[in-house]
Amino acid sequence: MYIKEYMNTDVITVDGDTPIRDAEKVMHDSKIRRLPVVDKGKLVGIVTRDKLREVAPSPATSLSIWELNYLLAKMNVKDVMEKELFTVTPDSTVEEAVAEAQRWGIGTLLVVDKDKQDRLVGIATTTDLYNITTKVLGFGQPGAWLHIFECCQAGSEAEVINIINKQGVRILAMFHVTPPGTGREDCMIHLDIEDASQIRGELKARGYEVEERRH
Repeated sequence: MYIKEYMNTDVITVDGDTPIRDAEKVMHDSKIRRLPVVDKGKLVGIVTRDKLREVAPSPATSLSIWELNYLLAKMNVKDVMEKELFTVTPDSTVEEAVAEAQRWGIGTLLVVDKDKQDRLVGIATTTDLYNITTKVLGFGQPGAWLHIFECCQAGSEAEVINIINKQGVRILAMFHVTPPGTGREDCMIHLDIEDASQIRGELKARGYEVEERRH
């Protein structure tokens, strides 16, 4: 899966000379929390609603309302935008993008075309990617889940799959998990069946420790 297949290409942007009051209005009207900043077609920064609130002078100061409004009117997006950006390319995989976003604690992935001088071509939030991952893994979808403990050796996986195939049951998803602090490598298998008791029983007869979990 590539970012270009899932990114939002209808990106709302502002330029660096946009007054922060105008940027706030754009975010409010568009119901978004982040605005990429683009100057002459090139991505140069990003401004967030939280950042704008952070830089706004507090009403608790000794400044008058007129003075507060005057100061805010003088501030532009380029004065408060974040310039150190985490970007990905359209050909970045969703998997690596999610991993990097988690690693750096980033909520928004800006997609740029390196061949066109870092032109912004899309945007994806970690919420978007989380939803994609959830659908791919089948969380919340109909079917039974089998948690098979310590079955990630090649021979064991082949045997498990063979047992399932003999029952004529379709595997919707299969992946490895290592529960924190255990050092184990377990398998999670999502089956296109509501009752996997027969398969679970056969696996246990072959010596596997198995738990069945419903969606």
